[in-house]
Amino acid sequence: MEVLTKFAIYFTGGLALLACNVWFFSAVYQSVTGGNLVVAPVKVVGGTGDPNLAGEALARLIIARLQALQWDLKESQSSLTSENQRQIQAQQQARPAASEIALPRGVAAGMLGIPQTAALNAQLFEPTTIDVKVAGVDVGGLLPGIQRWFVHDKTLTFAVSMDGTSAIVAGNIDPLAPGKAKPIWMSVKNANPNAIADAIALALIHRRWATDSPQYRELSDDEFSQLVESINGTAKANRRFTIYGDEAKPDFVKISDALHPLADRMVSWNELTSFAASIAESAENYERALSYYRRLAASPKPGLDPQTLQAKISAIEALAAKLGPAAAKLAPAATEDVALKKMRGHVADATRILNGLFNASLPEPELKLISDDQRNAYWDGTAINVPPSVQDIPDVIYHEVAWPFVQSRWPKFKYEGQEGALVQSYTDVLATLVKQKKLNQTASTADWVIAPGAMAWIEGKPDRTDTRPLRSMKAPGTAYDRDAQSNHFSKLYKAPNTAAGDFGGVHINSGIPNRAFYETAMKIGTDSAGKIWIASLDQFKSPTDLRTAAKVILETATKLNGADSKETNSVKAALDTVGLL
Repeated sequence: MEVLTKFAIYFTGGLALLACNVWFFSAVYQSVTGGNLVVAPVKVVGGTGDPNLAGEALARLIIARLQALQWDLKESQSSLTSENQRQIQAQQQARPAASEIALPRGVAAGMLGIPQTAALNAQLFEPTTIDVKVAGVDVGGLLPGIQRWFVHDKTLTFAVSMDGTSAIVAGNIDPLAPGKAKPIWMSVKNANPNAIADAIALALIHRRWATDSPQYRELSDDEFSQLVESINGTAKANRRFTIYGDEAKPDFVKISDALHPLADRMVSWNELTSFAASIAESAENYERALSYYRRLAASPKPGLDPQTLQAKISAIEALAAKLGPAAAKLAPAATEDVALKKMRGHVADATRILNGLFNASLPEPELKLISDDQRNAYWDGTAINVPPSVQDIPDVIYHEVAWPFVQSRWPKFKYEGQEGALVQSYTDVLATLVKQKKLNQTASTADWVIAPGAMAWIEGKPDRTDTRPLRSMKAPGTAYDRDAQSNHFSKLYKAPNTAAGDFGGVHINSGIPNRAFYETAMKIGTDSAGKIWIASLDQFKSPTDLRTAAKVILETATKLNGADSKETNSVKAALDTVGLL
């Protein structure tokens, strides 16, 4: 009996030891192969709660924040690098862009020459707590020491000293680049776990980039943080432009003001100067943009072709001279309250009419006033942003109210290329439907233009007799003297890529489906054409192009009216007229 008891004890202990060893060597293997860095639980001094639990939680937050920041930076830099190529190509065009309702429409370009990622693959160091005894002999004490020995050369250690609402963070990060990585010592004013993790993660990326770049070594932690915010903020503003047609000028103004001191300090860093110049241009701060571009032109290695750079400088100088500080407003005597009341009436009219056409019950979009200096109107996803001077150009409001209706039927469209041109055309078509309903017009009595007087407003001219419209549905390309819209598929604007030339020509190529709608309406009436176009809207699938969309519209006409109906034949003839069939 005693032998069996001993055997059971030894057998059970042996199994426990085997299980612990399997787990331990698995953990060691993961520590060695699972990443190039290991973050030890942070040593927390002061504060409330269990410091051990707080230290492990903070280490996990650092890893998660590091991964998120690296992903954001990689995505932002990738999109901005593409945007930089678009701007270089745009600089070679002498004529101004035919933007929706903006003059000019700038989009800050990418910052070149910075790493795509910090390549910091980090995982948590989880120390073993094995305490195994077999027959009274301790066999577990050696294992934690072996584990620490395996990961010692790649372990990052941090200490956080809490002092009320602030904290001091210290860290040994030599494993990032032995002998090259500057240790972390910083003060974090807002001493909550998220702020501390964010500060440490940013510092790790900063130290990693600084090992390969003398420019980044010159930046303080606060300056690097500001640069990261500028990169991500610019990419975010560009995405807003891509999706909603909003150049996000207020965002660029904030970014430019925040980045200006750094760009002025680092005068020999040409990539930073180029980045700051494009942001200042998008903020319509032409004086600042010119100072940066002239600085680049004087540099031995400006990073841009000298001819292209000089063309950019000349174009901005001409634009600044044209706009001037004394650009007049269309409605200087109108108060904001009067303008807001009038424009809310336009919003109510458009919402009521479109809800009837869509058999929907969407609420009236919120209206936000912006400065008359912007000379733009845009839907930002939640509200229509518009200056008071648009109060007497209701088509502009109708056009913006159309966006949420389009998105209600086709929420995941891509605002680029031919697909973006199709979406842009739909907002014009819906604005036309609203306008004709409001004015009791028919296809034969309508003017078939979008926003008469808009060009005078965009150019800042006070002349109310100037009725040049923004676009012509009947004859795209004839709305004003620089109207670049295409009226036939054979004249399709083909950009080098979707990030170039009006994002693949969304405003230029929208003239093709606009004319197709006009041709259809003239044969069967605007109401009948509108029913077919609206019924087609939720049939589109991304990605699509204009010819694919034309087939969908024709199929919809057939389903609604029959293959040999006047409506279907009229749609077919109209689409054929513009080269889409």
